[in-house]
Amino acid sequence: MLPSIPTDVYGLYDGLKFWERWHVKLRWRLCPFLQIAGYIPEAARIVDIGCGRGLLANYLALNSSSREVTGIDKQEKRIEAARASIKGRDNIRFYLRDVLELHHQEFDVIVVSDMLHHLTYPQQEKLLRHCYRILPAGGILLVEDVSEKPKWKWFAHFLIDRFLNLGRRQYYRKIDDWISYLESLGFEVKSFDAHRHIPLPDFLLKCGKGEHIL
Repeated sequence: MLPSIPTDVYGLYDGLKFWERWHVKLRWRLCPFLQIAGYIPEAARIVDIGCGRGLLANYLALNSSSREVTGIDKQEKRIEAARASIKGRDNIRFYLRDVLELHHQEFDVIVVSDMLHHLTYPQQEKLLRHCYRILPAGGILLVEDVSEKPKWKWFAHFLIDRFLNLGRRQYYRKIDDWISYLESLGFEVKSFDAHRHIPLPDFLLKCGKGEHIL
């Protein structure tokens, strides 16, 4: 059964148009947000890179007042919708911003969810190198993306992504290749399947900066 969006999160988007609210529901059902959230401390400075309309960021902020959550995205319309969802809360903010503008030790946790395969291979590497540079010792990078297995879920992902991103090429890597690259940067990496309750072949990598912090 696909996960339903929590009522308190969905209620933040009551001002959106019908098709935008439909997309919010679909996005929640297709992404392992709850699993990602499970690896994030109750008290931390967090940035969600490529946050879209801010679903994960809002969930993290709603579930712990000790979190300081920032969402960044380069799509103006989505950031407008995310900002409208804040509704006076003071532990969450959204910016129309590039990841390369983030500064050293600004955040304890960086989340890169379901976006790397939309970047070219050099762009992927540039983003991840920057994440390593700006994380403090003991910081965590969470990377969620899609794998080639199981095959039927890969096929489902291919069809859905093509429908939602017509005309845009996707840039995939195998999990082992992601792990190898992240370890070459200096991260300690653990991998997890993240597709148990969704129809897509998602995986999650928890990457720690510093020895034996995972």
